Amino acid sequence: MSKKKILILVSFAVFFLIMASYGTGLARISKDRVHGTPQISESTQSTQVTENEKRDPTEIENPEPVYQEDVSKYLTGEGVTMIGDSIMNGNRRIILDQLPDAHIDAKGSRDVCGGFEAAQRLDWEGRLSDVVIVELGTNGPLLNHEPYASGTQNLLELLGTERTIFWVTVYCSYSQWMNMNNDYIWELAATRPNITVIDWYALSIQHPEWFPDGVHPTVEGARNFARLLREALETKFGGSVYNESNE
Repeated sequence: MSKKKILILVSFAVFFLIMASYGTGLARISKDRVHGTPQISESTQSTQVTENEKRDPTEIENPEPVYQEDVSKYLTGEGVTMIGDSIMNGNRRIILDQLPDAHIDAKGSRDVCGGFEAAQRLDWEGRLSDVVIVELGTNGPLLNHEPYASGTQNLLELLGTERTIFWVTVYCSYSQWMNMNNDYIWELAATRPNITVIDWYALSIQHPEWFPDGVHPTVEGARNFARLLREALETKFGGSVYNESNE
């Protein structure tokens, strides 16, 4: 046999061997695809596990942050509206020493009807806050007599049920309606969850020396009045940011 024929036969043999190997590879690939077996290298698997371990589970379960209202501002009086009579008006500076960011709308001889008018005006002006401290009832009854009873109901309706309301009890040693008003303030707090009592009467009755005229407190009494307001906010909203040097 000539060298030329031998070379041709060898070439054909090599060709058939290559084709046979290629066919076997295709068959394996086809089998893997049918059974759905993913072909992932060890290095890729290791990377995926590491990335999953790094993820915070809370980010998966709670992708959006939960909003919580910041109530700490109320501890300095920010966002607090105070509506009162001469007890509050005459001691405005001392109150602001302890609650410097509060807005005080107080006037001498103001009764509950005048308090409603003040609240209405503040509401029109957009200055009636979500937290309101009411110090009214010294200069007239809150119920059973008109126009006071209507004034009280108008004020309560205006303040509504969504605001946080604090109502200060009355101390006036010669007032014929003091006890009646205080009983009614406690009744309001018992029937309206958004109303909290600040019991100025309970503290005042122990210190007659604070009241030379039976109603308006001395500087010492006023400091205790202001402290009582601050402590009511602290109890309601938690914490304390008061500097004892203001005492």
